[in-house]
Amino acid sequence: MSYAPKRNESIEPHDDRWHFLDFPDAKHHENYIEWKYFNFIQKDLAGYVMYYILDPEKKTKMGGGRLLVRILKNGMPYGSIKKIDMDKIDIDPVSAGVKMGGAKILEHDSYHYELDCSFEDVAWNLNYKQETPSIESFQNVHTGLMLWEKINWLIKMPRAEVKGDIRIGKKNFHINGLGYSDTNWGEMLPFFSKYEWGQYNEKSFSLVFGILYDIKQEIKSAYVYFILKEHIVELENAKCEIEHLEWEEDKIIGVKIPSKNIFTIKNNDYEIKFSTMLVDHDSPGLKIAPFLPASVVSEQIVEYEGTVKKGDKILYKFKGRGFEEWSGKTWKEPLVSFN
Repeated sequence: MSYAPKRNESIEPHDDRWHFLDFPDAKHHENYIEWKYFNFIQKDLAGYVMYYILDPEKKTKMGGGRLLVRILKNGMPYGSIKKIDMDKIDIDPVSAGVKMGGAKILEHDSYHYELDCSFEDVAWNLNYKQETPSIESFQNVHTGLMLWEKINWLIKMPRAEVKGDIRIGKKNFHINGLGYSDTNWGEMLPFFSKYEWGQYNEKSFSLVFGILYDIKQEIKSAYVYFILKEHIVELENAKCEIEHLEWEEDKIIGVKIPSKNIFTIKNNDYEIKFSTMLVDHDSPGLKIAPFLPASVVSEQIVEYEGTVKKGDKILYKFKGRGFEEWSGKTWKEPLVSFN
């Protein structure tokens, strides 16, 4: 059953619009990025799609859009990335709608998005129907070394019903599962930011977390949310402890990634504790300068297991597969490059 936002809620239909046209600071627009991320997971596969804009005024050779689709199935990654010239991008200033060459996002209404793409080598048609309220997470958060670096995060669809089809080359994939969608935007240098993110869904429970690290690799801020039925609990900057118990090397990009972790987040009322175990991973990346290593993200499928407590009472137990991300640096060529 889809979730239709009510009029008195803080998230209005167009908070998930493309923000570049009304972004207040134009001094560093060559470092402006904005992307809409959509994932999906089901018994036999998982994957994600991104509509991404970098340096929209084309002040550098990096300027333009990117379309990314990836599917992870049975230990094999499938997918591709396409660079789209800004002249072929049409942004709707009041909604999530966009046209990028042969791809688009059509906002049927604020809780039903249709993702469509048609190229010779790749195509998709996916319908995302929102099942839980949106979460307006951080705004204008400083993420790097430069004072002007500020990023925003809107969790548009913490949980969504996802149905449709994807074709990659000659392979066809039918999608019928649960998904997630968010939007990030702002000005930043990806090289200097460090974060950890994760997301998990069941029919009556959702978990989303984002952890920002400082230059010393210590937790700078933590944003953790869970939804039990339709009740949202926000654990922003609550006490957060993370144990990275085991690591393994991503041999393609030469980066060590955490493969077994335990997270404990609590405030005066709630505690959520869960573990993640690596199942599969992908490695998209971006190189901003030839004299710097590429910034990469280990996009992971992990096995979650955890409990939610209020005081000493266990409210909920959960177990299943979801997503996790870990950012890093490498001198090797990323498996999937945004350049």
